Amino acid sequence: MYIYVKIGMNEQLIKSLGLLNVELSKAVAGQEIQFLDELLRWNQRINLTSVRNRDEACEKHLVDSLAILKYLPDSGRLLDIGSGGGLPGIPLAIARKGLEVTTVDSVGKKIHFQKHLKRLLQIKNLKPRHERLLPLGEDQQIDHPFDFAIARAFSSLDQLLELSLPRLRPGGKLLAMKGPEGKRELAELELSRFVRFCTLGGQYSYRLPSSRSERQLIVFIKN
Repeated sequence: MYIYVKIGMNEQLIKSLGLLNVELSKAVAGQEIQFLDELLRWNQRINLTSVRNRDEACEKHLVDSLAILKYLPDSGRLLDIGSGGGLPGIPLAIARKGLEVTTVDSVGKKIHFQKHLKRLLQIKNLKPRHERLLPLGEDQQIDHPFDFAIARAFSSLDQLLELSLPRLRPGGKLLAMKGPEGKRELAELELSRFVRFCTLGGQYSYRLPSSRSERQLIVFIKN
């Protein structure tokens, strides 16, 4: 019974992403579901996610994370800020083997889980780091610069810019993943503070296929 459910979820993941114009192979979808199941299993012992229903977690974690694949190239260096249980960094690393993904979180047990996933699924392009990022970018373990920085439902836009800009190469991009509040945050952002350092690269709105939850992707490009 469990095998049939698992295959069905693989197919549902592929179908849902297809509705967002994102392609995923069956092999990669299988690995993504392995990650999700391990996340939910560990979540019974340590707090990694508030979503405990498997179907709901598939959309709110996997589909949500992988929806931005079409805005990323096949290779480069990516920094996931405030990665938590590995979202969106681990799903992106699984889907794009050419991306070097560094995930950073200040909570040690969450990075411990990520290192376990790295070993379990042999994700060679994943580098989990237990560290608290500071705006000045003086990190002990993290090499600079990055081609992309990404953050999912983490902090305000002005704080994200302060954290990411020192770590990006010129021309590098911050991809801020937000819910409906993204429009308000962008309208309230004092761009004059950052105009010397970055430009707004784009704002994209979409909805998750099943729940119809609204999502905003806001892109900034470092000058």
